[in-house]
Amino acid sequence: MTGKPEPKVVYFGDSMHSDIFPARHYSNWETVLILEELRGDEGARRKRPEESEPLEKKGKYEGPKAKPLNTSSKKWGSFFIDSVLGLENTEDSLVYTWSCKRISTYSTIAIPSIEAIAELPLDYKFTRFSSSNSKTAGYYPNPPLVLSSDDTLITK
Repeated sequence: MTGKPEPKVVYFGDSMHSDIFPARHYSNWETVLILEELRGDEGARRKRPEESEPLEKKGKYEGPKAKPLNTSSKKWGSFFIDSVLGLENTEDSLVYTWSCKRISTYSTIAIPSIEAIAELPLDYKFTRFSSSNSKTAGYYPNPPLVLSSDDTLITK
């Protein structure tokens, strides 16, 4: 369509299975994963102005605001890291989950929403996932707290 032999394409998607993997694997496109699990840390990093509004100022029929997603399930654990039981007399080890490894393998960057990058200048340079960068380099605007707070993860 562009007339160029190898045009650069950036594909945005919210599904690792049907968006990101095929675009990277079969077409070698740059990929931006819209990862709603990254929204789970927003409340922990900063309090949103709409959440700090006094109750009496809220509308009579206004329901409770949706909570940010939590990156750790009571049943399944963290989306990003897992604890592996150690052998006798050794401590448990933290490892990256399968999902976390696939994010850094098949995504150029991961963002919580389109709004996170909408007002950036067109020439903004993102730090991307790559084998030469840390596992948290491609998360924008910040890596998940669970990944950025612990440097003792095993990367096998």
